Amino acid sequence: MVSGRRGEKRQEQQAFALKGTMPAITMLCLRTADVSAVERQLADHISQMPHFFLHLPILLDLDALGDEPVDLGALAGLLRKHNLVPIAVRNPTDAQRERAVAAGLGVLRTPLTRSPRKDASAEGNTPTPGPVAVGPAATDRGASGAAADRGAAGPARRPRDAAPAPDAAGEPPPAGLTVRQPVRSGQVIYVPHGDLVVLSPVSSGAELIANDNIHVYAPLRGRAMAGAHNNADASIFCMSLEAEFVSIAGRYLMADEIPDEHRGKPARISVQNDGLVVTRL
Repeated sequence: MVSGRRGEKRQEQQAFALKGTMPAITMLCLRTADVSAVERQLADHISQMPHFFLHLPILLDLDALGDEPVDLGALAGLLRKHNLVPIAVRNPTDAQRERAVAAGLGVLRTPLTRSPRKDASAEGNTPTPGPVAVGPAATDRGASGAAADRGAAGPARRPRDAAPAPDAAGEPPPAGLTVRQPVRSGQVIYVPHGDLVVLSPVSSGAELIANDNIHVYAPLRGRAMAGAHNNADASIFCMSLEAEFVSIAGRYLMADEIPDEHRGKPARISVQNDGLVVTRL
């Protein structure tokens, strides 16, 4: 007979527990089935911040492809070749679901359904393959449009050569973005032009990316990458430096490399002598 104490100890040593969670996963939203085009743009994107993308878990969103067939086995292979980890697909058709399973990928069960598609020919528009957009639950609205309704997902992260196009009136894209809501784990906010200003806390697992400066007037606990297009004049400012990772123009510091005297304090990160330095504000 097992005593009560031994029974409790045995229960504490169970082999595993199943829990629902929402980890920080990067979504790669396919806009073309051309795997070679995806690889060219992805390689260029990764080259800007190779250490950030190392072993990054990837969720493939197939919504924009419609019923277009895509070689998911080849796509998973190229992701692994670039040290990314493909884990599942989202919004597949029945045929795409079968290909995903055959390629060893999971299928995300989500209450979100495929968005209704308009007949492009009825509007006189012919769809063309677009670049790859990366980011959890990325949208096509862009950073400025999604800033007003941050939910479980952030705006799309675009590759370097995919700057937003001018609108119909020929006006240039807006420069910079101000985010007033907290940036939650799993969100990615990318600003291709100007500074990114965040007025609320940035949680662990969240990502901020900007071509110019990043300002966080609250605790910075996630990842921040300024000068994304090799702009070494950019800086990162925050009121409480608790970051997991900071990078400017390819130079980076991991959490354990940030000097202890600056952790939890107002700080500026900048490039000096081809490396990152942290100074107190």
